[in-house]
Amino acid sequence: MQKATNLDFVSIQVIDMNKSEVFYSEIMGFKKGISPNPHAVVFETENAAIFAIRTSLIDLEKIELKGAGISLWFKVENPDELFSRLKEKNVPIIKPIEDGPFGRTFILKDPNGYAITIHGDK
Repeated sequence: MQKATNLDFVSIQVIDMNKSEVFYSEIMGFKKGISPNPHAVVFETENAAIFAIRTSLIDLEKIELKGAGISLWFKVENPDELFSRLKEKNVPIIKPIEDGPFGRTFILKDPNGYAITIHGDK
């Protein structure tokens, strides 16, 4: 019997591809990878799972709470450094940086309204 045991691909639907691509590449620091889908931007990751943004398949403008019930966590080497940089760039912070069970953690809001958790050891 086949079992789904490995997360392979995560994508989020976005309202504005250009704004989201700039946010995830220039502000968050993801490196763009090869995107076989013309409606998506794939980013390189250091693990097996792929992260991408794509044009929306639904009208996201009508959804108030984006991604309700799903948490996206990104691990970074130095969360304090990223937190400071994001604050300087006026990225909305939902929950300030603090120590937690998964290291230093904070939650930001991306340009589409998604809550993104950042964590790391430092």
